Amino acid sequence: MKRIATFAIVSVLAATACAPAPTAAPAMQPQPPMQPAPAPVPPSAAPAAAPAASATHAGRTASFNGRVATGADWQIIVQLETMYGRQLPDGAYWYDRTSGATGMWGGPTIGFVAPGLELGAPLPANASGGGSGQVTGVFINGREIHAQDHAALVQMLGQVYPGRWWVDAQGNAGQEGGPPLFNVYVVAQQRRQASGGGDSVYRSDGRGNNVFVGKGCVAVNGSKSTDSGSVSTSYYVGCE
Repeated sequence: MKRIATFAIVSVLAATACAPAPTAAPAMQPQPPMQPAPAPVPPSAAPAAAPAASATHAGRTASFNGRVATGADWQIIVQLETMYGRQLPDGAYWYDRTSGATGMWGGPTIGFVAPGLELGAPLPANASGGGSGQVTGVFINGREIHAQDHAALVQMLGQVYPGRWWVDAQGNAGQEGGPPLFNVYVVAQQRRQASGGGDSVYRSDGRGNNVFVGKGCVAVNGSKSTDSGSVSTSYYVGCE
């Protein structure tokens, strides 16, 4: 399958997208083992309500990072919809311009689109329902990640530091404001190789949620029950 640029908000569109292969990070220096983050603690207050999405484009409604989609936002959306032949459902979304990760407002990552798109306001800390540091204590590109995101990272990396981090679209990562320290995909492969498992790793919880990492490819599949039925999510990074 030819490597293609990614645009799919996958759980909602039920589509699979492929993003550019991760670039190898510089040779890693010995790092202290990542310590498990504290057990997620429910926030003391209810998650922030999804921002209202007003009709701004031919009766359609959408918002990104708490801001109602502007005319410029709709130009980007329509161009991508035309290119890929799929329409974005109405709703409130968050979008991480640095990594390309995206999801429904208040929820976990459900897929990846191209990074660097000028969609919405800057990514807020509470985009996935947290923001105070009491949900997972792990902030990536300013967003406190959802408990499901944290679980996926633990599956890939084994241990995860609480704190503030940046991660780009190729998986390179470091402490907020600092240089790249590692590549999450490379670390996942090294961890598997060190355990004698070869070049790939597969994890499944037996309920339709699984993660595969191998040969520069990361594939995540999951399912979630909603009032209208079951929604499946799938996204692939660096897979051919």
